[in-house]
Amino acid sequence: MSQALAYVNGDFVELEKAKIDALDRGFIFGDGLYEVVAIFGGKMYQLDEHLQRYWDGAQEMMFENTPRPEDLKKAARELLQKTGIGEGIIYLEVTRGTAPRSHRFPQEPEPNVFMFAKEAQFPDGEKRTKGVKTILVPDERWNRCHVKSINLLPNCFYKEKAKRAGAYEAIQVHRLGITEGTSTNIYGVKDGVIYTAPAGPRILKGITRTTVLELAEQQGIEVVEKFMTTGELLSCDEVFLTSTTNKVLPINQVDQVTFPVDQYRVTFTLQEELEKHIIENRED
Repeated sequence: MSQALAYVNGDFVELEKAKIDALDRGFIFGDGLYEVVAIFGGKMYQLDEHLQRYWDGAQEMMFENTPRPEDLKKAARELLQKTGIGEGIIYLEVTRGTAPRSHRFPQEPEPNVFMFAKEAQFPDGEKRTKGVKTILVPDERWNRCHVKSINLLPNCFYKEKAKRAGAYEAIQVHRLGITEGTSTNIYGVKDGVIYTAPAGPRILKGITRTTVLELAEQQGIEVVEKFMTTGELLSCDEVFLTSTTNKVLPINQVDQVTFPVDQYRVTFTLQEELEKHIIENRED
């Protein structure tokens, strides 16, 4: 088994020995950003895209002195090389830094950087072929969901609700309509057309989401970005989700409504095309 290793502010340490100051603003306020990068076949997938999203979020949240993507890329590559992980993830978190507790941002902050690599199991063949159960929950988050903040209490709360309901994921419903899952993007297919919530402040613009929509276009599949009503979602021919670690997963149930996964066509086409894209676009 590969070694679980962490990177903390320039140093590599065993994951269980990694430490961050108790006055870190990420710990006190949830004042930080994160990314999860998949490792497939010992190679990172879409690292640049994840780091660009981190950088965009850092600018919007007015982070200062934050490490640049190229520096984090170098650290991530070294971390992967040291661990030798074949299938897993690299988790990156950057906070505004350590400072006396105050709601105001500290002057001249020194951000804390925490990164770890570990082996991970991705969804098995049964989930990929037979699908997963989901439930509907209210979307109670703030209006900057496009920023990948470590402040995830609403997401965690409804992920637990899903678990207790025997479901894999919770689909969030805003007054505008269906937004996204607690850690996934959500799609419906009706008459061969894909519907998904538009990029903007109500959803995280998933890296896998962007890729899947591009693959759909390449396959001649029409995509409409709109907030579906609950009724529209439940009347779809296919429903599926995407994320970095789930890739493309069919959904076989939303609340009490079931879907005939064995008749899905668009979902499995995109699942196959994404696998090809992963093989062709992993880091050398």
